[in-house]
Formats: sequence, structure tokens, C-alpha cells
Amino acid sequence: MNKEDINTFSITFKCTNERYAGILKWLSYVYEVVSDSVIPNTKELYENDSHFKKLVKAEKEARRNKLDYINKHNK
Repeated sequence: MNKEDINTFSITFKCTNERYAGILKWLSYVYEVVSDSVIPNTKELYENDSHFKKLVKAEKEARRNKLDYINKHNK
């Protein structure tokens, strides 16, 4: 990876809604924001719902498989 290369990055962090709005506004002035989303708190659901836990596991596996495929075929 060269310093001049343009890449897409993803960062997850916790803050207040007010700070989120400020950060997004600032980022939009400085960088091209491709997407943003608020991640729901699913801690209690994950701890108490076995079906949800299976869905999370399947999503994680699918994401890993997708990245493996991209790394093997994206030249």
C-alpha cells in the first residue's frame, strides 16, 4: 500500500448523537463519505436469543467468505 493510494476504510466508534452529527459534518467537508449508519445495540438480544446468535454467526461466516473471495479474485 503506497501513501498515494486511495482506499476505502471503515471505522466503528461510540459517541453521542450530537458528536456523531458533528463528526459526520466535518468528515463530509474533508473526505468523500461513502456511507454511514448507526449500529443498533444488540447486546441483550445476542445474550438472550439463540436464533439471533445463529444469524450473527452466519453473517460473520458469510462476510469472511466474501472477503476471502475478493482477495482471491480481485486483481
